[in-house]
Amino acid sequence: MRAACDVSRARAPWPFMDIWREAVGRPENPIPDPVSPLGRLAVALRNGRRGAGLSYAALSERTRSVSPGTLQRAASGAVLPKREVAQAYARACGMDVDEITRLWHAAHRGSLGGRSDSRSKGPEPRPDLVKDMPGLCAALEVLRPANGAPSFRMMERRARATGKDLSRSTAFRILTGKQVLNSIDCLEALLVACQVPPRDRKVWFDAWLRVQRHAVDARRDSDEREEMKQLESVVADNGRGQVSQETAVRMLRKAGFDALERYRRFDAPWTVECVQCGATFRIRLSDVVLTQTACPDCPKLNEHVREAWAELLTNPSGSLSRQLVRALRAATVLPARLQRGHLDVPVFVTDRTTLPTLQSGSWHPALEEALRRHIRRPFNLDVLVVQNYDTIPTPRNGHRHLRLAKAAGLMDSPLELYPPKKADRTNSTSKPGTAPRRHATPSGAVRAATAIPSKPTSNSGA
Repeated sequence: MRAACDVSRARAPWPFMDIWREAVGRPENPIPDPVSPLGRLAVALRNGRRGAGLSYAALSERTRSVSPGTLQRAASGAVLPKREVAQAYARACGMDVDEITRLWHAAHRGSLGGRSDSRSKGPEPRPDLVKDMPGLCAALEVLRPANGAPSFRMMERRARATGKDLSRSTAFRILTGKQVLNSIDCLEALLVACQVPPRDRKVWFDAWLRVQRHAVDARRDSDEREEMKQLESVVADNGRGQVSQETAVRMLRKAGFDALERYRRFDAPWTVECVQCGATFRIRLSDVVLTQTACPDCPKLNEHVREAWAELLTNPSGSLSRQLVRALRAATVLPARLQRGHLDVPVFVTDRTTLPTLQSGSWHPALEEALRRHIRRPFNLDVLVVQNYDTIPTPRNGHRHLRLAKAAGLMDSPLELYPPKKADRTNSTSKPGTAPRRHATPSGAVRAATAIPSKPTSNSGA
């Protein structure tokens, strides 16, 4: 008992010794860089303590949760304190807490303790621009320092206080890039732990949905590449599982095309020429193997389309009304195009009265059924109603259907639609013995055509 009393007597004067040491002017270590953001924070904290006339022991008693050593390190200017410590320091000294918080954020952005700033020299990732999981994890990594860099234990407490399941180890692995998010509930728990307001969480949830869609697309692309590799290994003529130049040219010739450039890859675009009509376009050898390509301007395809159109006009099933049949007979089918499984059939309308009738799309299934009996390959049907009236076509609609209509003799050249340039006086005078040159105008005899796409229908028949 006597020894214990002696120890208590020996320990009692120690707080007073600290006050005495500071009273006699024991100096603190100088701040390493007073003009830096971290140094300005340390200078503000020291001035606030000296203005309040408090020792670190008395300051610790006022905070009731921070030790004197932690408070002294917070004002040393060597390390960045936690935001809660700096705010408790300022509150105990009667300082402006908002000003200290502003100085702390400035110190964190460019100080020695800003981990995310020292690791990433580029701009901070934004959640509204996130597309994949690494980008989302990088954006979350910046979110924690912006909230004051709370400890992972504190984040766990905040999440559990709101009923969210988030352990400190999980938060550490996710925010350090060692683990990816596995659910949207985990993302919400991290947002709660970083004190993100509910109104600002929607942009993070949208980023999560984009990441999931990107993952699905990546898996689908990977599966397609794997299928292409397997298909190429089946049709290859060597042990490497790759189609050679000679085999590719032979397969292309068998499909009715001639190569205009050297073969590069099984799924790479290849410039070819149609043997029947001489049209030049680009296809893939994989599409040739799968019979998913054809010449877009081949007369054989257009012959099948015209045969199906003639069959449609007879209305063999009786499903079309008389008014619709009259409108179809007044229209003209233009050259069709079949490429990569899509069959585009443009229909030229002669007047405005038949346009509403043909725009209904009720006759598309009958046309699809007729086409399926003449074209022995799968395709997706897309009917385009080309209207004929006096107006200049916009660049959005293009001029392909205008050229088709002009080639069919249904209208003048689309190049004559635009007003002619002003000619010189020497050129405006006609030569003797020649007729004066006349220019067509959009409001005159020249008629334009505008492509109006109708609702596409699919055909699964062979």
